[in-house]
Amino acid sequence: MKILTWNINGIRAAKRDLKELFDSLDADIICLQETKVTRDQLDEPTAIVEGYNSYFSFSRKRSGYSGVATFCRDSASPYKSEEGLHSSLSVKNENVVGCYGNIHDFKEDELESLDAEGRTIITQHKIRKKNGDEGDLAIINVYCPRVDPEREDRQVYQLRFYALLQMRAEALLNSGSHVIVLGDINTTHKEIDHCDPDDECFIRKPSRIWLNQFLWDQDKDPEIQDFRTIEGFQAVTSSAKGGCFSDTLRYLYPDKKEAYTNWCSLTGARATNYGRRLDYIFTDVGLVCDSTDCVVMPEVEGSDHCPCKAVFHGNFIPSLKCPSLCSKSMPEFLGKQQKLSSFFVKRSDSKPSSIKDSEEEDGFSSSQEEKQKFLSNNKSSFKRENSNNSKLPSAKRKKNDLGSQSKQASLKNFFSIPKSSVQTNNKSSIKDSSQEKNPKDFSKEEINPIMVNINTTKTETKTMTSGSSAQAWKQLLKGPPTAPLCKGHKEACVLRTVKKDGPNKGKQFFVCNRPEGHSSNPEARCDVFIWVDKMKNDSKTKK
Repeated sequence: MKILTWNINGIRAAKRDLKELFDSLDADIICLQETKVTRDQLDEPTAIVEGYNSYFSFSRKRSGYSGVATFCRDSASPYKSEEGLHSSLSVKNENVVGCYGNIHDFKEDELESLDAEGRTIITQHKIRKKNGDEGDLAIINVYCPRVDPEREDRQVYQLRFYALLQMRAEALLNSGSHVIVLGDINTTHKEIDHCDPDDECFIRKPSRIWLNQFLWDQDKDPEIQDFRTIEGFQAVTSSAKGGCFSDTLRYLYPDKKEAYTNWCSLTGARATNYGRRLDYIFTDVGLVCDSTDCVVMPEVEGSDHCPCKAVFHGNFIPSLKCPSLCSKSMPEFLGKQQKLSSFFVKRSDSKPSSIKDSEEEDGFSSSQEEKQKFLSNNKSSFKRENSNNSKLPSAKRKKNDLGSQSKQASLKNFFSIPKSSVQTNNKSSIKDSSQEKNPKDFSKEEINPIMVNINTTKTETKTMTSGSSAQAWKQLLKGPPTAPLCKGHKEACVLRTVKKDGPNKGKQFFVCNRPEGHSSNPEARCDVFIWVDKMKNDSKTKK
């Protein structure tokens, strides 16, 4: 069994055909996060991929945000599926997974809010293990919220999401099903999972404290604070057990370094592998012993994350019928629901429906002559007549008659010379041609003396003002100064602009053009940082 997770950072932005892409990933279950697509934006090529059945969760809060999707090969079709961590999104669906746990620690509006951003899809499969035993496997595809350090409400939102995720995963485990939790967890566990773990914020992260208690003792980091010493820790409910899951990568490769899955694309940190591990595959302790391999795939590009894939002994037992949440069951892809665009498409059969019905009822096809008679007799039913025409004044009636005969005039017609005036001018010119001189006998000054004067003044003013205007524009729009050379590599620096909110937002600065990396790496960026304003001020003082 091959199960893969990948934060794709926009499924519609994929440069390759999805079938070709999925086949190249070589997995039975492909779990995608941050699809950034809503229900109304989902098109058929994205939802229906040959050889796969798909299950989507959409953000209900805003468009182009969050969202997850699970694509299962037809040979690994689930028999149950569900959207969200709570039952509020699955009221109308059949074949739901169920097992929600003790939800008394959450308010109803809080549960709805935690599921409103389209962050979870759960599929439940039948599997045959290595020893031949058959059982259930629930796969929780999740995109955990990212913390905004300037927004306290989002920090609380992340912790409460973790609490609900753990409660649901443990409830499914208690029901007798195997459970795999995978996706973008949006935190790093151990120091080995981060390129720069010395940061004070990294050490005291509440998300790391939650993850440490979620995993079993073999995976725990003893340096991380115990959540029980923190009063009112919001990431753990009263019914949480903890220690039920294993980090599959660390179970197989506990000391593997630089197994990063996320890099900053702005600084080009992927080139120097200066990143962090945010994407995990957590397997319940009873199933992790059947895992044979777990790898990160940095060679797969197209996002600021890379895929992570785990391989297990055993195989999937496909369901004969896909659950109702499957994208193939959506009305727009079944042909049952008409889209708004269909009302504006010209139909190939232009016959009125009344004619078709009459032909079908009578059992024969009428002749062309009879159809014309039918149309003329029933003209009022097909086309609205202008009954007020006779009451209009004669001038207006003429105008209406002309309008009915010809199509609506385009905008170009108002700027073209009418044909009648052209014809009259031609006739008059033919009559007077005998009296006129040959145009060659006239000089340019005699033909149009005013235009000659205008042209001469224009050329004079052009030559006079072109130089002065260019100088004026240069003074007004000076632009940034020439890029300085960095100290480390003696290469031209690159210009950046501060985009983060604060006193320096909008200001420009120069930095080394190499990708971000460790200071010990000679190929990585050196520590050059120069404000553009400071450079301009220094140049003025020198002058």
